[in-house]
Amino acid sequence: MDPKKSSPINTLAQLTYDLSNLEKTSKKLYDTIRKHANMPELAKAVHPEQTGIMSHIKRLKLIAQEIGKVDAKDSGSLLAPIRITKQLKKGSERDLWLIAKSQQIIYQKLPLYKVAHAIATHLQLENSALILAQTIEDNEATSTWLQRILPRILNGETIVPIASNESKITI
Repeated sequence: MDPKKSSPINTLAQLTYDLSNLEKTSKKLYDTIRKHANMPELAKAVHPEQTGIMSHIKRLKLIAQEIGKVDAKDSGSLLAPIRITKQLKKGSERDLWLIAKSQQIIYQKLPLYKVAHAIATHLQLENSALILAQTIEDNEATSTWLQRILPRILNGETIVPIASNESKITI
């Protein structure tokens, strides 16, 4: 059976399309989180160079090329925008909330990536399976980093505020 004519390929195409939209929306949400983060490590954890989000978008384009042109329908944005309320005081209170929102973003994407990986593996699309596995690892690494920041905030460790010049943040 030609894998490019099977129904799982259509599902993979839709997942790839949805994930591409999720990644683009995630980048905007991560930018908002970085803007409002008090803790430098939190800002670094969701920085595009750290999360690899631009690589994820490029990888999804490569998968779309490997599976060929398959129509995918727009399912709209699956992520809600992040609205910083005035009730959240700047500092650790806001950072805890931002970590929760960052984790929410990651855990909305991971199941889609894992299903896409299973389909690509089943269809023996080796390049796509490898690319998806790398992206899953990237998202899990970001999640782990956020989990490691959490106790520092909860323990009240002294946090140096983010410099106003974003270019000073080193990755």
